[in-house]
Amino acid sequence: MKQKSTNRQIPWPNIRTEVDANNKQAVPLHKDYAMNDMWYLDTDEAYPMFEKQARIIKDRKYKGIIDVGCRHGPVNKILQQDLDYTEYSYFGFDTSSEPIDIGTTTWQDHKNINYKNISWEDEFFVDFKVDVMIFSGVLLYIKDQTERELFFKNIMEKHQCKNAIIQEPYHYQRHWDDRFELQCITKNGLDFLNKDYTVDLHYLDLPIFAGKRVLYDVSSRT
Repeated sequence: MKQKSTNRQIPWPNIRTEVDANNKQAVPLHKDYAMNDMWYLDTDEAYPMFEKQARIIKDRKYKGIIDVGCRHGPVNKILQQDLDYTEYSYFGFDTSSEPIDIGTTTWQDHKNINYKNISWEDEFFVDFKVDVMIFSGVLLYIKDQTERELFFKNIMEKHQCKNAIIQEPYHYQRHWDDRFELQCITKNGLDFLNKDYTVDLHYLDLPIFAGKRVLYDVSSRT
């Protein structure tokens, strides 16, 4: 489906890579990226995307958090400063070094908050019970449906985790740029979750680039 472009002055990505109209840049970006590329995700307009994740964590009293593709871990600021929820352990990782460095520096005095510059293909372990794993705009990088389901199953089982918070861009957008190619899996790419989990869906329509988002609140039936 063709995305709807807009000229409205709203928070927009500032991607450093040259974009060729005949060779579209895939969005979201993968692997190494600069913080400035995704600056719009740290605006007040984008705040509800991360606030909803934080409120689920607090409401369900999750104490052990792994954040996959965390950037600089914006959920920590909301939990710590806005929701006064501080008694938890957090491990976030990302393939890009700049946001990890920022997160590490910001929370260096909090021993319960840790970051690492790795990918999900690398081995990693945590020293706390994992109550929830956050996947914010990352599962779409796994193109094959069967492979995506297997990856999710394996990483959840490895960390003995029964709950997840998944955020993905919706497959149709109001605020868009047709020079980009939208990557998305919200049509049926996460249907496998319904086999073993209870899934509550939350739809967001934010005044930012690609502001239509779907948040999946996932909890095991067992």
